Amino acid sequence: MKKIYVILLSLLISITVGCKDKSVYKENNNIINEKDLVINENEIKELYEKKEIDKTNEKPLIELIDEKVNEILGEYKDNVAIYFKNLNTNEEYSLNGDTYYVAASTTKVPLCMSILDDVNNGTKSINDILYFIESDREGGSGSLYYLDQIPNLTIDEAIYLSIVDSDNIAKNMLSRVTTLSITDYMRNISGDNNIPYGNYTTANQFGKVLERLYENPENNPYYNNLINYMTETNYHDRLDKYIEYDKVAHKIGNYYRYYHDVGIIYGDDPYILVVLTKDVGELSYESYEDGGEDERFVLDWGEQACELIAEVSKEIYRLVDISKE
Repeated sequence: MKKIYVILLSLLISITVGCKDKSVYKENNNIINEKDLVINENEIKELYEKKEIDKTNEKPLIELIDEKVNEILGEYKDNVAIYFKNLNTNEEYSLNGDTYYVAASTTKVPLCMSILDDVNNGTKSINDILYFIESDREGGSGSLYYLDQIPNLTIDEAIYLSIVDSDNIAKNMLSRVTTLSITDYMRNISGDNNIPYGNYTTANQFGKVLERLYENPENNPYYNNLINYMTETNYHDRLDKYIEYDKVAHKIGNYYRYYHDVGIIYGDDPYILVVLTKDVGELSYESYEDGGEDERFVLDWGEQACELIAEVSKEIYRLVDISKE
């Protein structure tokens, strides 16, 4: 782009130097005022950028996403799993999509979906009361842990807190009343019976969970509530950091060396985006509080990982928007 500026400015200088004492010029028998020869650098830049966008439009969306992802991830390409699906065109992109990660709090989404399926089929009510027991107590995230006396909650209240506040106590209260384990529920949705029990997922598997939530094949009216809660989350440092919050229904997950965000982005072409990360940033030599290997942690507590997720999300949003032009 600098070369274009140099050439155009050189032309302007040659014209003005050659005729600097004249206020008008004659070209093809037409009188041209000197002021008409002034070149606006911003206009040049706009034209150049438009040309670049036009060139971008010549490439398939998935190719553009792959190029931009490679550019952003750099040395961390093997530490990140991504799944993207355009829900209007069915275009898909996957990077390390079958690699397992500790899912952390992202599994609160299928947990809530499973319970809302029971509400929809009449085996539970959204207003059923969940009674707190001491084994539900867990720190990490959420506000209930800091209360002197933890109240009983309705199913709807517990879902709200587990999604918006990522509250672990609300999640535990919900887990006690599920019909299926989260693993069995995810096996049913994804059709993959090899998902290991415990808190594990792949980007491709979680993409299927979000697609079910979006497509809502059983017309479950309570899925809309869940999607709304996902847009009201208190966490905005990843998928929606550079995008309007109300366009992104998402759920973050943190676990020591793992930082994730999964969601549905509602634009002209809505799409699913799952980004799972492990060891993005400098890793500690020892585990936190003498835990296992997965409890080693990144020393910046996820700052670099979260920014990487935000950059991937921003660029994919931009590319999807460009692809519509």
